[in-house]
Amino acid sequence: MTEQEMTCEVLATHLTDFLEGDLPEAAEAAALEHLSTCQSCEGVLASTREVVALANEHGRAPLSKEDRSRLLAKLMDAVE
Repeated sequence: MTEQEMTCEVLATHLTDFLEGDLPEAAEAAALEHLSTCQSCEGVLASTREVVALANEHGRAPLSKEDRSRLLAKLMDAVE
């Protein structure tokens, strides 16, 4: 990930990496800063964490990259 301004769209693209702790330090700091001021992204993050918790509780189903993108888009739409 190249250094760029953290926007809702950028964060959505890298949300999985953020949750797994795989973002570079500067990008993680930018994501945390963005989350502290953006209720929409905070909601998406909370919803995504719930989905992850449910998946861990009930088992995981493999998602293709396209399915993951669609799921993320639906989560974004739900909080807007």
